[in-house]
Amino acid sequence: MKNIVIVLPTYNEAENCELFLREVTEAIKNCEQEQDGLYSFKLLVVDDYSPDGTGDIVRRLQNEMPHLHLIQKQKEGLGKAYIAGFKHAMKELDADYVIEMDSDFSHNPKDIRRLVDEIKNGFTFVIGSRYVAGGRIPDNWGYLRVMNSKYGNVFARHIAGISFVRDCTSGFRLLDCELLKKIDLDNLRASGYSFQMNILYEMIKRGAQVKEIPISFVDRTLGKSKLSKRDVIEFMINSFQILFERLTKK
Repeated sequence: MKNIVIVLPTYNEAENCELFLREVTEAIKNCEQEQDGLYSFKLLVVDDYSPDGTGDIVRRLQNEMPHLHLIQKQKEGLGKAYIAGFKHAMKELDADYVIEMDSDFSHNPKDIRRLVDEIKNGFTFVIGSRYVAGGRIPDNWGYLRVMNSKYGNVFARHIAGISFVRDCTSGFRLLDCELLKKIDLDNLRASGYSFQMNILYEMIKRGAQVKEIPISFVDRTLGKSKLSKRDVIEFMINSFQILFERLTKK
């Protein structure tokens, strides 16, 4: 049996937390049944000491959800939250695979099964993609939001040399821990959202077999987006740092 740990960074997600964790729990139960015991799932919430009580909600739910785990840390950005979650998942929860996923219903819990299905096809990095055929972004996104996401993604793909990946910033992914363990997570440059591109680049360098599956991305209905201008700047800087690394190692 392989252990899959779904890593869920949270900050002020009290409005979404309980309903989301219940829906993910239902989705992984169905997946475990369909896979006939091949995989076992755990949920790991990485909470940045949310002042709205998100951590308290998780602790209460742990009384009825033995598969639910919680670690709390100081707020340092999405990338740092994932690094803490990955390290805990591999060391303390014996993860064979980790799944990244937003905690605000932007990603459909029912699509977890579709990520996991690609393991048997030999893929070690599976991306829930908005920009392959069949993938979608919200129809109500304004021009600037589309430019920031879609064309910012195109910019990063080509600058970082991973143009064959259509959605290098997706936050819905499955990663093989055998490859992940080869990366020095503490020395990754990104602390914010550019972590998504950096970890993809590092996994590809180590031979990851990438598969993108189409998903429909949905805007959160409760709570506020955590993306900041600082994240956008870091993202652009890291793209050029990866370009410099590639050019100097040729």
